[in-house]
Amino acid sequence: ADQLTASSLGTQIMCSRKREEDCLYHALISKREGNIAIAMPSSACNQRKKAAFSGGGSLPDEIIMEVLLRLPVKSILRFRAVCRSWAVFFSTEQFCNLHMATPKIAPLKLLFVSPTSRPGSTEVFSCSPSGPKDDLLFTLDSACGNSMQVVMPAPCHGLTLLFDAVAPAYYICNAATRAVTRLPPFRHSVRCTSTGLGFDAWTRKYKVVRLIKGSRHDNESVRCEVYTHGSGYGDCWRPPTGGIPFGLCRFAGAAVNNAAFFSLPPVFANGHLHWLVQPSLFSKKPRAAVISFSLAEETFSFVGPPPFWTSEMYSSTPLSASGPEFVPFCPGTLGEHLVQIDNQPCMVRDLRYNRNGGCILEIWKLPDRSSCAWSLNHRISLLGRVATDLRQPKVVRVIGSTCTSMSTKKILIATSMHKICDKFQKKVYTYDLNSESLETILSITEAHASLEGMNPSSRFSLFEESLAPVHETVEEIKLSTTLPPNRN
Repeated sequence: ADQLTASSLGTQIMCSRKREEDCLYHALISKREGNIAIAMPSSACNQRKKAAFSGGGSLPDEIIMEVLLRLPVKSILRFRAVCRSWAVFFSTEQFCNLHMATPKIAPLKLLFVSPTSRPGSTEVFSCSPSGPKDDLLFTLDSACGNSMQVVMPAPCHGLTLLFDAVAPAYYICNAATRAVTRLPPFRHSVRCTSTGLGFDAWTRKYKVVRLIKGSRHDNESVRCEVYTHGSGYGDCWRPPTGGIPFGLCRFAGAAVNNAAFFSLPPVFANGHLHWLVQPSLFSKKPRAAVISFSLAEETFSFVGPPPFWTSEMYSSTPLSASGPEFVPFCPGTLGEHLVQIDNQPCMVRDLRYNRNGGCILEIWKLPDRSSCAWSLNHRISLLGRVATDLRQPKVVRVIGSTCTSMSTKKILIATSMHKICDKFQKKVYTYDLNSESLETILSITEAHASLEGMNPSSRFSLFEESLAPVHETVEEIKLSTTLPPNRN
């Protein structure tokens, strides 16, 4: 279907989704009674695979397929009850990929974690500005709620990475299907690390990548570990195919320092994980502003600095970027952070307290990594209520964008402000680029018992609909085979 057809169909589904789902459900039931057969025909020449439907009915098979690809995950899971062949088909990689690639108009939702009244337990919720109440997705009984973090503010193709700092342990979850798994223990448990989740488009696998600062006694100043999710019985943390080049070690060390101290996770965009380098560690303009890791090739590269990096941002007495210590506060340190918008890495420039730059937020996009040509994409002027809400918080982060219709784009902005003792006020806003209006969609107060860096870690992220599978790890498979059968 062309874009106009997709837009009109998506709008119709949003307006009367429940009624259409019920009609479609009964239509599919009638087709099941007519012995409908669904299959994914194989092709020996790597041609595009598509679903083939046979059987009679009032709805054409092409229309049913178009509607299915635009339904929310909750409805797809419901339709698995139609018949066994539909249940198998909806679980295939081909349908999951088509469902993920199909544009949808969905209401904005957020995911957040919260401690429970029981010690050592964490609840994961979803919330929507239009929803009446928060929706409990699942509970992690083996995770400490006060130490649980949402690693990245945006999911990666529907999967979210969580981290329990007490265990320590990582979790991968699909908020839409409510599936979650705990990753195997990693090799090096050190304080100064930075971790991100990405997707390898070649192998269709998700990978978790850790950058680790070495101590003074280590042979490597910075090292890397990779975990490939769902790789089978060999799933474990391992070195990447290509190590960190010697010429990039100092920049990688500066990036880990910056990420750990200011709670700046890497950003996944265009097949790469990106870490922002801290410019104040260098006495002159560094050649690398961003360290990138290719999920497919497992190699490191760098992106040059934006045009606004000037000599005032660099320290006259540069600190060691290879040492284990954190970076102290200095001018320019809180000036930039990375975000993914339209699958492109962007750098956000915070000019709220810059007398020369004006009271604005700038979003610079990198459309072409090879040219390192940063271009100004959006400018948010802090006027009126926007100024009142965004000038007071110490931390202001752009965490992504959302489309409420085919033509309206909104920027999502998260803020954090210290209230008293260990309490922090966290808010999430949407900023309409057309009307220049600000809307609050989440406001919570969090307690953080300890702060290793300047800013508390995040406990919320965007919610993305996806049928991406969450695989059991080797340890979970072994545990399930050794447990006695449930006779209830």
